[in-house]
Amino acid sequence: MKVRELQKRLSKIDPELDVLCYSEDEKFLVEDRGFILFDILAVSTTEAEQLRLDDGTPCLKFNRGPASEAIAILEITSDF
Repeated sequence: MKVRELQKRLSKIDPELDVLCYSEDEKFLVEDRGFILFDILAVSTTEAEQLRLDDGTPCLKFNRGPASEAIAILEITSDF
């Protein structure tokens, strides 16, 4: 999702509401739970190359090079 699209969607919601993220991805779930909650700690930008590891896991290589680009980062935590 692009920043523009996220801003557009958030602009339609009460700006005083808390924002939480959740995932139903089975790789992150604790047994007998259908989802995991995350709280947003920080928002920033960085230069990074988006790639996948040999096992297909998404990864970022934090550097400035021909394959890197500016990306927005949400730092999240499951402890809130």
